[in-house]
Amino acid sequence: MLRKNICADLLKLKGLPIIWAHILIPVITSGLFLLYDSFAIWNEETKLTAFYQAIGAGFPVLIGIFTASMAQQEQNAGCFQNLLSLPKKTVAFLSKLAVLLIFSLFSVLLAAAIFGFGFCERNGSGISGIGICMMAAVLMWCSSIPLYLWQMILAFQFGKGVSVGAGILSGLVSALMLTGLGDYVWKYTFISWTGRIPDTYLRLVLGETNVSNELRTVIVIYCLFTLAGMIYYLLWSSQWEGNRISE
Repeated sequence: MLRKNICADLLKLKGLPIIWAHILIPVITSGLFLLYDSFAIWNEETKLTAFYQAIGAGFPVLIGIFTASMAQQEQNAGCFQNLLSLPKKTVAFLSKLAVLLIFSLFSVLLAAAIFGFGFCERNGSGISGIGICMMAAVLMWCSSIPLYLWQMILAFQFGKGVSVGAGILSGLVSALMLTGLGDYVWKYTFISWTGRIPDTYLRLVLGETNVSNELRTVIVIYCLFTLAGMIYYLLWSSQWEGNRISE
């Protein structure tokens, strides 16, 4: 059942720019950072962390836009009639979440692969350096799951404007949490995880052992928060009766 819904959602997105956006954005972003890396005077560690900080801060904005586009597509197709007519809406909403998560995983791995190969080739980091880049991308993707849950609910419950606005606000907060202001509270602010978790991992593998306790703490909080978010998402989707804006 879930597989059929995923295939159907992929067909629905065929005419939308979401698929191309998940290809072009990582290619352009990683290309620009590699270009900047060629003449920047920062050391290699700073360039590497800056790449993931920038992507992590921008990730919440893109999530808001993509979830809003997903909701808008359903609204345009008969004001959500395809969803409202289903006896079990949970599978349909899981399918939409799965499609966006698959796209985002591909996107962050593509960005990490392009930047990692170029960066490691230029700086002689080898296979181990590429592995670190890919692991940081996987951690960023995992840390984005609560944001997708949150934004899907906003998009389908309150409309495109609320979802995009929340995405922009989340991006600003995420960028703020990368400064010293977020050093103590970022672990408890899920909006900041896409930027902070990969950054903390990179600092750990680059020799800052004092951040290991931070990473362990946020992993525990992340698991509990994501589990609670998924349960709420399933309960909400089973009771969903349409977009308030469309009503």
